[in-house]
Amino acid sequence: MKFLSVVAAALAVVATTVSADPSVEALNLPAMSKHPLSMQRREAILNNRRAGMVTKRHSKGSKRSCKAKTANAASGKSGQAVVGSAKQNAQQSQVNTQSHTQAHAQAQAQSQSDSQSSSSSSAKANASSNSNSSSDSSAKASSQSSASSKSDAKSDSSASSSSSSSSSSSSSASGAGLFGFSSGSCGSSGANDQQPNGSQNFLNCGLTSGGWNPPKLNLDQLKILSGTQAADSPVFAPCKNLLWAFQAAEKAHGVPATVLMSFAMQESTCNPDVTGGNGEQGLMQITPDKCGGAPGGNCKDPWFNVDAGAKYFKNTLDSCGGNLLQAMGQYNGWTIGLTVQKATAARWQGNCYAQNNLDYLYQMLNGWFLGKENTYSMGTYKNLAACK
Repeated sequence: MKFLSVVAAALAVVATTVSADPSVEALNLPAMSKHPLSMQRREAILNNRRAGMVTKRHSKGSKRSCKAKTANAASGKSGQAVVGSAKQNAQQSQVNTQSHTQAHAQAQAQSQSDSQSSSSSSAKANASSNSNSSSDSSAKASSQSSASSKSDAKSDSSASSSSSSSSSSSSSASGAGLFGFSSGSCGSSGANDQQPNGSQNFLNCGLTSGGWNPPKLNLDQLKILSGTQAADSPVFAPCKNLLWAFQAAEKAHGVPATVLMSFAMQESTCNPDVTGGNGEQGLMQITPDKCGGAPGGNCKDPWFNVDAGAKYFKNTLDSCGGNLLQAMGQYNGWTIGLTVQKATAARWQGNCYAQNNLDYLYQMLNGWFLGKENTYSMGTYKNLAACK
């Protein structure tokens, strides 16, 4: 009995302890029983509860860690980096897309251009082929016709050659030089391969016998380098950087750029800063009375100087009825009736460089016009050489 009383007291204590824990009722424990199995079961349930409480605390810690990560994301610490990276990737992708689109468009344009070029070339080739075919047909037809007239042409040419030989004394092929040309009292031009634009005696006609009386020559009769040939010639190298000024004056006044560059080489060695013995200015050595309207009063300004020189020469040429020799002589101070004595008078008056250059016309027409390197030494008078 005593034993049973002790067991009952122990069970009472346990019951009191369990009931002190408010969460025990929620554990759905087996009913109080004195059977050992029942007691073991109750004890097992209570032990599992205690173990579950420890695991639950770890779980709370894990939840707090996840909340902290969520808070960081909300505050933008890691989110901003992610968003920024996403924006950069999007922008880079857009740039790459645009670059690719542009490159593609350029490639298409180039392809279209090449295609058009090849099509144009093909069209030209076809047109040329068709033209050649038609030309061949025409040539065949015309050759048959011309073959029958060869004998007539020979007789006509022999007759016309005798006629043309008599008329060649008063004219020559345009731009070919003065071969076969003659003029009144001045006689034959004396043109040859070394002086296609006439001998010095012909150009200076009358200078030693009663006064200068030049033959009438037109500019288109003379052999002259083209503007392109003159620009590429080493003789005109000093003028090359100022070619634009001579070309502008050619367009404005109709005087070939080669003629204007020849004036500049003869007058100033194409040096825009030169001042002559009588105050002549710049490239074209124009006299001070022609400097009105110069930009900033600078008569040596290349554009103004060349334009003024070209304008003066063109007006003089027109006033001389197109006689090139007379107009060109006047540019150097020559006048109709000029003699050697008058031309060289300044030398004996203490102003040697004020003489008229008696080799001027020959040097211009057979030197500069043809791009010859030895132009300054050409001629027989060399009266300015004594001024050195």
